[in-house]
Amino acid sequence: MGLQDMWLKKADNERSEFINKCIEWDTPRLANEVCPEGVTVLQDIIYDETKGEYGLLDIYFPGTQQEGFDEAFFLIHGGAFVYGSKELDKNYGMHLALKSGLPVINVNYTLMPDTDLAGEAEELCLALAFLHDRYGLAKVHTTGDSAGAYLALLTVFLCNDPKVRTDLKIECDPKVECLSAGLICGGFIRRKREFPGIYMDKNGSMPEYLFDMGKATTLSFGRTHNIPLSVITGDNDTMLGECRCFKKALDKAKIPVDYYEAASAEDRMMFHVFPIAAPDWPESEKVIGMFCKNAGR
Repeated sequence: MGLQDMWLKKADNERSEFINKCIEWDTPRLANEVCPEGVTVLQDIIYDETKGEYGLLDIYFPGTQQEGFDEAFFLIHGGAFVYGSKELDKNYGMHLALKSGLPVINVNYTLMPDTDLAGEAEELCLALAFLHDRYGLAKVHTTGDSAGAYLALLTVFLCNDPKVRTDLKIECDPKVECLSAGLICGGFIRRKREFPGIYMDKNGSMPEYLFDMGKATTLSFGRTHNIPLSVITGDNDTMLGECRCFKKALDKAKIPVDYYEAASAEDRMMFHVFPIAAPDWPESEKVIGMFCKNAGR
């Protein structure tokens, strides 16, 4: 067995363990969730009929359904690129819609290793182009948690920086502009030989800078313009170190960032993606308020 096969076997084992742990945590959480009232939900809208359940999205409207809208939040679930669905972030997305007064689009995408980063990026572009054509969407504020935070930042590049689409060989133009990004407990540095980074570049053609989102942000914002960025973490977040490193890279590049490192309380642990699991906590309400402020709401 060669080194690449050994690395891949190790990553596959770690992926299975990770998915089992996520299911163990998320199953009771979702069963006990109480979503807020006052939100109209359009569920399982097909944006790509070739992708089955992965090609679906939901829209959460504050109040009654809108036939058309030009601005919205674009929400991307986490799960180390290999696990999850939009259902994981539904409660958070509905709270965000109520607080912001904007529609929130909650999107599915194909999971690795059935695709790679370019494949996921292509699907996000397709979803945005669909929303532009169907509803008139022109401006988005991206948000996501963990791997979804990485993808939310990547979506900024896909919308605002055509060079990134070219580098990833993506032909689809999302047709919208990204105006802000709210990144929750993100994993911003991936290693090629480790889980989940080993799944990101099937053909060995992915730009090197996308393995380090601090460097990627510096390069892309140098070509476009800074937009409001918020980075959220907690004192018991497994991604705390990565969030700190990401902020340090932005500070070094003089890219403004609104950074919040939530402190645990006696009855509330600021664990990984806490605003997703508990959007009604005071700390989570502060997070949502930060994202709304960036969006001018």
